[in-house]
Amino acid sequence: MERKHHRKYPRVNAKIAVEVTLGEVTEKTNALTLGGGGLFLGIAQTIPLGTEITVRFRPAKHLPVIAARTRVLYHEPGKGVGIEFTEIDPKHREMILRLILHRMEERRRYPRAPLATQVEYPDGTQIGFSKDISAGGMFIELTTPVPAGSRINLLFHLDDGEDAVKTDAEVLYAVLKLGIGVSFVDLSPSYYRQIEAYVAKATS
Repeated sequence: MERKHHRKYPRVNAKIAVEVTLGEVTEKTNALTLGGGGLFLGIAQTIPLGTEITVRFRPAKHLPVIAARTRVLYHEPGKGVGIEFTEIDPKHREMILRLILHRMEERRRYPRAPLATQVEYPDGTQIGFSKDISAGGMFIELTTPVPAGSRINLLFHLDDGEDAVKTDAEVLYAVLKLGIGVSFVDLSPSYYRQIEAYVAKATS
């Protein structure tokens, strides 16, 4: 079964003014996408992959300016370039993730019932709730986030009458007092189809 590539961090569409420094030249452009892992810049010129760029931007009016080092990750001809953060203050990344998660919740077209999710990890077991699930992973609201990089076991029910989904997952990122973003690991084909069907029904 062919599966789509899933990003480590969530992202949202945006229009953010960004100061870009490439070598000794500083210019202004706009970020069209804001992500926990980087930005998509509306730059028409072709910049070689791997080129290092320093950026400064304010993700929202009520937030401080963020400065970060990045590198060019990919191009979309006629649209712009994708850059990933290589050096960014962890507090700034968490600030971006909080903003993205807030906007995703605001823009969710259809409300979804929270999934009660059992999270088992080396230090214990917690029950969290998820409103954001895909065949690649989910964001789980937890009072005590599990550190990024942790391997955990998940157990949750999608619909009444169906068997519980049991799967391993890797914690991709943790946001203090909000929860964790996880990627499913070795999800069985039957669970994969079950989650796809649930998402399709929730968004139809």
